[in-house]
Amino acid sequence: MIITVTLNPALDKTLVLNRVSMGEVNRVDSTRNDMGGKGINVSKVLKELGMISTATGFLGGILEEVFRKELKCIGITDEFQSVSGNTRTNIKVVDEERKEYTEFNEPGPEILPEELSDFYDKYHALVKEGDLVVLSGGVSQGVPKEIYGTLTKMAKEKGARVLVDAEGEALVQAIHEIPYMVKPNERELAGIVGKEALNVDEMIHEGEKLVKKGIQLVLISRGAEGSILLTDHHTFMAEGLKVPVRSTVGAGDAMVAALAFGLEMKMNPKEMLTLAQASGAAAVMKEGTQAATKEEIYAHVKDAERKIKEWKR
Repeated sequence: MIITVTLNPALDKTLVLNRVSMGEVNRVDSTRNDMGGKGINVSKVLKELGMISTATGFLGGILEEVFRKELKCIGITDEFQSVSGNTRTNIKVVDEERKEYTEFNEPGPEILPEELSDFYDKYHALVKEGDLVVLSGGVSQGVPKEIYGTLTKMAKEKGARVLVDAEGEALVQAIHEIPYMVKPNERELAGIVGKEALNVDEMIHEGEKLVKKGIQLVLISRGAEGSILLTDHHTFMAEGLKVPVRSTVGAGDAMVAALAFGLEMKMNPKEMLTLAQASGAAAVMKEGTQAATKEEIYAHVKDAERKIKEWKR
């Protein structure tokens, strides 16, 4: 089973305008609302790829029932922990003329100690040997920053593999517990080594260090520039695909879903990278955090495969 963890889900409200004028009244051309949060986004893409997942994390307030109904409608198994605080709303603003994508993300509810304790119990009971656990996104107030390390350790003790997509201290703590796979973007990777930015050689060097720690797969996503996948024996460089961009929100989550799908389907690393690149490309062509269909994803596979080369160490 694949289990996705979303500790701070959100209703993603996307506003599309021809041009945004700051300090003035703006007329919105179109809107859409999507159930979101990085782990939920992963589950949505997995469903499009034909793979059922279980989603867990925290839900509360007036949006709780909205999310639970949507999860049931989509066909994602709901194992969320109810909390007293309100699930947040994030605003995504698309300026079509300038091709700018601006996000306003709320902090989310404060998680009480007893709610956190109940979640740990639920998670421990949920994870089984052979499962793949996807830990992705930020955390709510009241949640310790070392939680991804804790959840990684708990899952490994149960015999599960862990895929982590996080940033900052949450990523650092997870790395300490040696998950099976991590997917930092280039900014997140630079951040955990204390730098503003890294060049390609530096990214590969830092990725190799993570592999030497015992992490089996490291994918460094680079947006339009492509991505880099490192294993203990290979380094693959993927060139970005040229596609019309509607929204960059959720592209990384689509890549994570492809990686999780690839692991479950026992794909080799190059096949996984190919599907991840195709998934990311299909995602940016959609508005909001709407999941691309399987057909839309696979339409990019051949192009993605042609743009992958092995980097000689």
